[in-house]
Amino acid sequence: MALFTRKEPILGIDISPSAVKLIELSRSGTRFRVEAFAIEPLGEGVMEDRNPADTDDIAEAIKRAWRTSGARARRVAIAVPTSGVITRTVPMPAEFKESDIETNIAIEASQYIPYPVEEIYLDFEVKGPSQVSADMQDVMLVATRKENVDTREATLKNAGLIPAIVDVEAYALENTFRLLMDGLPKKEGGGLSLSKAHGGLTALIDIGATMTNLYILQDDSIIFTREQGFGCDLLTVRIAEAYGLSREQAEQAKRTGQLADDYGPMILEPFKQMLAEQIGHGLQFFFSSDLFVSGRYTVDSIVLVGGGALIMGLDRVVADVLGYTTLVGNPFKNMGSAGRVNSNALLRDAPLLALACGLALRSFD
Repeated sequence: MALFTRKEPILGIDISPSAVKLIELSRSGTRFRVEAFAIEPLGEGVMEDRNPADTDDIAEAIKRAWRTSGARARRVAIAVPTSGVITRTVPMPAEFKESDIETNIAIEASQYIPYPVEEIYLDFEVKGPSQVSADMQDVMLVATRKENVDTREATLKNAGLIPAIVDVEAYALENTFRLLMDGLPKKEGGGLSLSKAHGGLTALIDIGATMTNLYILQDDSIIFTREQGFGCDLLTVRIAEAYGLSREQAEQAKRTGQLADDYGPMILEPFKQMLAEQIGHGLQFFFSSDLFVSGRYTVDSIVLVGGGALIMGLDRVVADVLGYTTLVGNPFKNMGSAGRVNSNALLRDAPLLALACGLALRSFD
């Protein structure tokens, strides 16, 4: 019998339309450490509708990221987009054990999922006793199209890695958010706020290349999501149009900052203003939803992650435009790192790695 066991680490790999992001974590006691990470850009068109379209090119990018990072693990946790997943809470008899639920879940799914059962993958989680009836329990049903999973698994295998876990982006970001909670401001003063009554509402904004995802969290659980069709590619397009550059040249100029003196006032500042306003529009959908009780609860703070969070000064513009305390998320703030890890690059790229970090945390579930 082994007195000390060490779980085999799982790589977190986030495949977005713009890049492959890879990270490996370890843990000693309650403290995490970054063992390896890498970000490898992807060419235009290799992702289509948030799914891998060119699995060979993406597999090559994953191979390069794995080699560059110096990672040792080969088992991988990967995520499907939140928008590609259907979740429903369904009541089931309280006496049902997991084996009973597994037997009946497909029947329940046919009532809630608009696809043939043979075209989807199903999973479930028992949430606990139902508030409606003492004889029932609530079971959360999770379903996604098989193609969402199969293309990602095939890509990982093509890269010589082993698919171990397929997660959902929202749940992976929940894992990361738990690392960010200590850095959130605590609301003080009179009146009822969720900071005091229910642990606070926080808006987590994941700004990607083509999509921005809004997540509203109560304590450390997501209670509302919304996907919005804008992202940092819009800035690239504006740079290309303004200075007569190709898309590749504009992307390079955006990353290096090697642009004309009028770039800031003419392009970057208006873009940051637009991003802030779009985030505000997303919040309005939450405020108008049944989950929000007008006049009683409010969002206390905003956390920015994803590539858009790297835009210098965006947090200040969002705070000014929307009136919320806004910060850039860094899940590695209280982590150590291995000697081979470039700590300056890790600090710089931390918001980009939020989703990959949440996936790597599955090593310790």
